[in-house]
Amino acid sequence: MSDTSAKLVIRNIGMILSGKMEEPIFDGDCVIAINGKISAWGYEKDLDCEAAATEVDAHGATLAPGLIDSHVHPVVGDYTPRQQQLGWIDSTLHGGVTTLISAGEVHMPGRPKDIVGLKAMAIASQRWYENFRPSGVKVHAGAPVIEQGMV
Repeated sequence: MSDTSAKLVIRNIGMILSGKMEEPIFDGDCVIAINGKISAWGYEKDLDCEAAATEVDAHGATLAPGLIDSHVHPVVGDYTPRQQQLGWIDSTLHGGVTTLISAGEVHMPGRPKDIVGLKAMAIASQRWYENFRPSGVKVHAGAPVIEQGMV
């Protein structure tokens, strides 16, 4: 491996949950991730765990995939009086949620109600979250809020 700065090894895992119904538990005690994506799992003795930039001892903990919340209403930034967005996203991460899917950014002071404004806000939200991952959480934003005349 030429670039080891992005290699993560998590060893001493008690159980690896796959998230797959057909194979819910993977055999192994070790996971390797490269550039933030899992590249291998299995038993440490069978994997290339050398030259990792980061090594984590799981101390027998269970490793599970992050949860997806498929209906959220995020706002852009942390200025809205309705909710403190960045703190809220951080709190969801502590509950195991690593991905949020927007059902529309409705809690914005002065939110546009015309079709062009709604589309512009949806595009801006998508671009903002595409370039910013608060607390490392992936937010799929940009769903337009449905208003009269859109359908």
